[in-house]
Amino acid sequence: MAYTDSRYNTLNRGSKKMDPPSITQEVLASAKISKKDNILINANAEDGSVHTFSEEEKVAYSKFITERLLDQEDVLSNYVPIDPSTDQLFVNCTDGVLLNKLMESLFSTQVNLKGLCIKNKMNPFEMIQNQNIVIKNAIEVGCIIVNIGAQDLINATPYLVLGVIWQIIKQGLLSKVNQNANEILEILFEEDSVKEVDNTQTNQQSDEHSAEEILLRWVNYHLEKEGCERRISNFSEDIQDSVVYSHLFHQLVPIEFENLVSTIHSESNLFSRAEIITKACEKIGVKCFLTPSDIALGHPKLNLALVASLFNSEAAIANLRREREEKHRSEQERLERERMERERIERERLEQERLERERLEQERLERERLEKQRQEMERIEQERLERERLERERLEQERLEQERLERERLERERLEQERLEQERLERERLEQERLERERLEREEMERLERERLEQEELERMERERLEYEERERIERERIEREREELEEQERLEYERLEQERIEREEMERIERERIEREEFERQEEERIEREREEALRLEAERQERELRERERITRQGELERIEYNKEYKICIRIQKRMIDDTSLTDNMTKLIGDITELKRNIIGELRNTTHHQAELKKLTKSIDRVLENKNEGKKLKKQKKVIIKPVKGVPNGLDPNKMKNYQSLFYYLQTRPEVMGKLLFLLDKNQMGKTFDNLLLSMFPYEISPREEDLFLKALTVGIEYQIKYSETLQDFLQSESVPMKLLSQYFKKKGFKYLKEMITPLILKVLDQTDLNLNFDPYWIQKEIQIAKELKDGRKSEKKTTDQTFEQLMQNNDVVSIFNSRCLQLVELGNAFLERITKSMEQLPVQLRYLCRIIAEKSKYAFPITNHQSNGGGISSDEGGSTANITLNNRSKQLPENREKYISYFLIIYRFIVPIISSPDLLNELVLLQHPYITKQSRFNLSQLSRLIQSVFSEKPWMNCFPTVYLNKWIIQNSPSADKFLCQVTQVPDLDELIHYTEYNEIMLENNIKFCSVINISEIIWLHETILSNFYDLEDIGTLNNVSEKAIQNLAERAINSKLDKGKYVTAARQSTPAIMTNQKSQNWPLKKYLDEIDFPIQLPEQGDRSIQLSFINRLDQLNENAIDLWKECKLWMIDILSKSQTPKKDANTIEIIREAINYFKTGSNSSENLSLINKSNELITRLRTFDRDQCTDGLDGGGPDNFNLFLLDVEKELATILRKNKVMRSELTRLHSLLKSIRIDAAPLEHLVKFQNEQLEKAIVKKQIKTTQLTPLPKDKSTIKPHKFILLDLVKKGMILRCELPESSYGKTKIYIKSLGPGLFEIEAKFGPITKSLQLELDDLLEKSKNHIDEFPLEGITLDVTLTIHLLMKLFSL
Repeated sequence: MAYTDSRYNTLNRGSKKMDPPSITQEVLASAKISKKDNILINANAEDGSVHTFSEEEKVAYSKFITERLLDQEDVLSNYVPIDPSTDQLFVNCTDGVLLNKLMESLFSTQVNLKGLCIKNKMNPFEMIQNQNIVIKNAIEVGCIIVNIGAQDLINATPYLVLGVIWQIIKQGLLSKVNQNANEILEILFEEDSVKEVDNTQTNQQSDEHSAEEILLRWVNYHLEKEGCERRISNFSEDIQDSVVYSHLFHQLVPIEFENLVSTIHSESNLFSRAEIITKACEKIGVKCFLTPSDIALGHPKLNLALVASLFNSEAAIANLRREREEKHRSEQERLERERMERERIERERLEQERLERERLEQERLERERLEKQRQEMERIEQERLERERLERERLEQERLEQERLERERLERERLEQERLEQERLERERLEQERLERERLEREEMERLERERLEQEELERMERERLEYEERERIERERIEREREELEEQERLEYERLEQERIEREEMERIERERIEREEFERQEEERIEREREEALRLEAERQERELRERERITRQGELERIEYNKEYKICIRIQKRMIDDTSLTDNMTKLIGDITELKRNIIGELRNTTHHQAELKKLTKSIDRVLENKNEGKKLKKQKKVIIKPVKGVPNGLDPNKMKNYQSLFYYLQTRPEVMGKLLFLLDKNQMGKTFDNLLLSMFPYEISPREEDLFLKALTVGIEYQIKYSETLQDFLQSESVPMKLLSQYFKKKGFKYLKEMITPLILKVLDQTDLNLNFDPYWIQKEIQIAKELKDGRKSEKKTTDQTFEQLMQNNDVVSIFNSRCLQLVELGNAFLERITKSMEQLPVQLRYLCRIIAEKSKYAFPITNHQSNGGGISSDEGGSTANITLNNRSKQLPENREKYISYFLIIYRFIVPIISSPDLLNELVLLQHPYITKQSRFNLSQLSRLIQSVFSEKPWMNCFPTVYLNKWIIQNSPSADKFLCQVTQVPDLDELIHYTEYNEIMLENNIKFCSVINISEIIWLHETILSNFYDLEDIGTLNNVSEKAIQNLAERAINSKLDKGKYVTAARQSTPAIMTNQKSQNWPLKKYLDEIDFPIQLPEQGDRSIQLSFINRLDQLNENAIDLWKECKLWMIDILSKSQTPKKDANTIEIIREAINYFKTGSNSSENLSLINKSNELITRLRTFDRDQCTDGLDGGGPDNFNLFLLDVEKELATILRKNKVMRSELTRLHSLLKSIRIDAAPLEHLVKFQNEQLEKAIVKKQIKTTQLTPLPKDKSTIKPHKFILLDLVKKGMILRCELPESSYGKTKIYIKSLGPGLFEIEAKFGPITKSLQLELDDLLEKSKNHIDEFPLEGITLDVTLTIHLLMKLFSL
């Protein structure tokens, strides 16, 4: 198992894009290669763990050491040069000489080689001594050596040796960077530095920046000078496209690399760009020990070393030194100019200040003089005004005194008059009241008399009215009967006359139509005869013209075909095709290896993603249970786990022979979908678990390639076929919980995840974002909400109960009607949004899901046919002599829907796929949790209402409630046609091969010999082996089937249902005491039996525990026939090779002449092995062509000579087209897998964060619950200092807060109730009756929850509270 190195993290997206690229950003994005795709090699550690190291690092370090120590080759002849393609680097480091010499070349003054032993053969003690010197010197030069001893280096542990070498090289290169940085640091960090600082301050600043920061700033500095807007923040993906290097070289040596930037932009291949950069390094004298792939793959360590080498190069330092001197000289001149300018400004300023002081002094003296004059004048004016004011005040006081005396006199006279008037009015009022009382008494007596008389009169008139009305009613009934009899007679007479008139008109109309029809038929016959004669004439002319044209085209085509099929023309076309398409030279071996490695990496990523998703789902359920306050002891329902325990004493290594047989076994199960499909049917649903899911993901990663998806769908189809035969009705099949149906549901969710994410999730989030949304339009519920709100506000219990009112009475309330209509409208608006999004998303719905709906509909037609009795409305046949088969057929056919395809599409797409996501968005953990970690009950209810509405409109069923929902049902009826159209279109899809081209993809993978490689656990291999042994005999019939067809599988499924019994576990041939008797001879040659017999018994889990391994699926039986060679195809490949290396053939040359010209051309070249091989191929090709059948090689149109092979060359042309097409598909497949791996990592990036976040939320919920439990503990009486509120029990009962109490009613007035707060949201109610005291505790959250759910009563120990009035009292007492 390979573990990814920690440096391969998520791609940095902070880097800026290049401003003027000559190629589009899409091309760069598609060509960008993730640094996770570097080649990693496994290395086993002593503790059994597996580490990895980079092959690129080994090659680069080998080149660096060889170039560094090449001048000491005479001393170190046994160590250098180092072959990068082998493990010579690790072998040479075992005695410590190479590492010590490397440090000596990099740190000549710091390394002490005293005691170093150099000789051909060393004993272990000398090697340990040398390695101790290595560790000591490495620490001395600044390397970090932790947990690495001399023995580790002697053992040449690859990842440790490479780590030590990298630290030595890094310290050597970066130390020079720090030395050279002292001179140019001011330039690089100009914005951070302070002007005019001495050398001591500069050195101090150098210590503040690391070497990596200096190199990054150095590169960005040159990019800024170059005018490039791009900046880098790392040495991996930011520079892997070589654009930054091109700008850097152009800035360092502008004359030499004038066209380098344009050359890089014009090249789209990243490896070709990197090769240009390596050549540029050699031109400026920088030893580049990197390969182009190291740059293109964005290797961070090696790119850091290359940038450091460029920084230390003479060109870079000289360039920056010149810039620094030029900048220093410019700075000196600028400072001198500024000094002179400051002196001039200072002189002018002093002169202006002197003049300003004189002017200000004069102005001050003038102001003082004017101020004295103004003050004197103001003093005189104030004295005059004061004398006038005093005189006016004296006169005003005298006038006011006179007016006051006059007012007092008038007021005394007015009061006297008012008193006399009031006495008179009082006497008059009393007299009027006496007279009014007498009048009212008389009127009352008269009124009573009149009422008595009127009552008698009314009674008499009522009796007369009733008698008159009865007489009138009888008369009206008599008249009405007579009128109806008369009208009936008139109506019958009118109908008779009308019938006679209609009959006459009908006879006349028929006669007219007969005459018109005869006339029309005569005219039509004449017209048809004329048209027939004209058509015959035109057809004869057209056939004559077409005959002449066909003869001309035939002659011309024959001439063109003869010219086109000339052999030299064919060869020219082949050569032109090879020149135009350079993919013929692609390294297919490396391409195939990259594809296989990418698939393995993707499977590993998918397994990790699946693990995170399962953990996230489990955490979400745990949080919901804690927050909903469910019993902690109640465990969550878990899947049945497959427990395979390690066996003590079993080594960690695996038997190679067993693993080879397991490769064949897995290949057989993967490529025989009929066997795998029946195995899925035979499995019990309890066997599904983590082991099963991971095993299926490793065998059929249908998210990766069409091949595995094709095989999985075929296996799933077979399993569904068996399940259909096993089910009694179509409804039983769709609702079954079998393994095939569960896998079908899982496939729908995974394949449709993108559809749900893009189509459904935005609408779900829109509903969840509306926290105040309430879609409960039940009028009883609405009335209860209004009533509770009023009770909370007023504190009085409502006398009228909601349950006593009818729907019509509730709808007379304007508030209820308003809320009812508003919520119905909101529900319909949201339903419209969901329905419109679903019905318009047919193109976005994955075709695989639609295809499965179509397949299930087709297979159910044969399993559940509609009988004649059913179509005629009948049930089971009443014929007593009928067979049992007819009864069974009718049982399987009952309750079938009218439109089978629409019903299946509704059940699988709407009912099982879309509606559950709407009602339970927890299934989209990573999509919903980011914005809504906890979904409230109200939000869940809103979503359930929406899902119910969507389900109703697609099922065409009305919304059923205990009250009318006319508005919703009208909307359902209006939108049912669009929903019905959507369901009918689901199954209208062709075969998947026409859309996804499974067959073509599988053929290309097979022809290129691309093996399927996967990651799988040892425990999963053991589980699958045991499962196959248990179901061996049930798989025998379908496994030994020669002609695998849909009809044959249906017949086997029909027979297998009746014989689905436990036949025991298979015992291998080596463990059988007596030879087992197989059912037929085919079973003896059954590959599955051979594989099981060769493996003998399942492998055992090692003592170290379970682990993942890499397993290739290989068919060893087919490998025996791979050595057969197709001579005809080999000749075609030889001809392509010859034409690709030879010159253009001469005109009218035949095939043999063309080959002989190629031989002469090859002989004129060098005597290289390639030319000699081509000459041998050409001679052998001539010999073979003469042995082939002439009819196969030539058509005889071009003379038919013995050296003519035009048909062979046409086949060569077709073969070339096939090869180029395959290469194109392979390259596109590599690009697709790169993009898929990147998208999987991007999608899985938030999962780990969400798992951590949900863990934190779970801990917080548990802590909150513990705190809540702690608060429920009653406080000691001596510590409770909060003053309680006192009440009498009788008063609380009268108010309606207490509904029932265990105490007798006679004691209500003597019982005192004390209510006090114990903490936030926690209260204590204490009752005292004499010496008896009883207390209980109450939570506000419980009251609010019951109030929200319209629960009126809250029963406690010995007392029952009214929820609404209790909340009102607590809010009033404690100001909540």
